[in-house]
Amino acid sequence: MSRLMLFVLVMTLQACMIASDPLPSQSPEENAGILERAKQAYRETKAKVLNVGSTVADFAGMYYEEHFKQTADSYVEWAKGSASSLWERIKNRVPTSKST
Repeated sequence: MSRLMLFVLVMTLQACMIASDPLPSQSPEENAGILERAKQAYRETKAKVLNVGSTVADFAGMYYEEHFKQTADSYVEWAKGSASSLWERIKNRVPTSKST
């Protein structure tokens, strides 16, 4: 996710630099304005990415619930039952030494 954020930030900064007017002078006041625009563009892009990410996560969760959960739950129950029966067989075969 951090690589995606870095990529989006770089692309956003490039788009801002292309879209901005060429700077007639390099005064500190104008540079501060560029930084503020870049910060705002980063915040907006971050909000959009997080919104899209939550939408994708919700979609994936719904898809899992509808398509895989019924099948996966039966296998999980089977695995739990097999593990517990194996554990019971092991406990019955291994003598326990109780200290008195």
